Amino acid sequence: MYGSTKVISNFVMIKVCPNPTHWNDIFLKLSEFADENNLPKPPVPLILNGWVFTNDLEKKIRWEKTLDWARNSGCLKFLEKLPEEDFYYTTEITTYQIGPYGGPMYQPWDYETKVRPKKETLEFNLFKLQSQWANIARDIAHVTKPVAFTGKKARRLLVNVLQDSPPPWGDWDRLSYSEEKRSAFTKLRQNVNINLNSHKVDHIGFILR
Repeated sequence: MYGSTKVISNFVMIKVCPNPTHWNDIFLKLSEFADENNLPKPPVPLILNGWVFTNDLEKKIRWEKTLDWARNSGCLKFLEKLPEEDFYYTTEITTYQIGPYGGPMYQPWDYETKVRPKKETLEFNLFKLQSQWANIARDIAHVTKPVAFTGKKARRLLVNVLQDSPPPWGDWDRLSYSEEKRSAFTKLRQNVNINLNSHKVDHIGFILR
């Protein structure tokens, strides 16, 4: 339980927190212990919407607070029995702001003053994305096509879905609860922005054809 990393296929995996179901089970045990011993409630676990709308760093901090609570309350034994396979691991701790759709669709620069690129720049950037789409979108390139920049400052990319097959991150209009699957969307947007240089997108919307 105390190990913070492990190696899988040469990748260093960082322990973040228990997976939601197991985290909730622990919370119930700690809450029962708190009631029996007239103690304050343990930190609330980040499950359900709490899991979706928080990044890895926030999850890790909340779990560490739970560890501290259990240690200070003399009930660390409840946490020591949790198997390693019940924990959520990742190769990189995410710290980005979670957007209203439960994923990293919006960035801090979304709130800064930006100038809408000229029409010619947008047309060139769209052509560039379309010509490089196989390398940018990879596994979903054959079923999708970028078609337009929208929004007041053209920071939303619209992508046509040519074939209704589920994307790696869950569904076209929402992200999976799995952090591993959600990272596929993060990678897609990163690839898009790398190819756009100074013009960035905060959101990618998919249109089912």
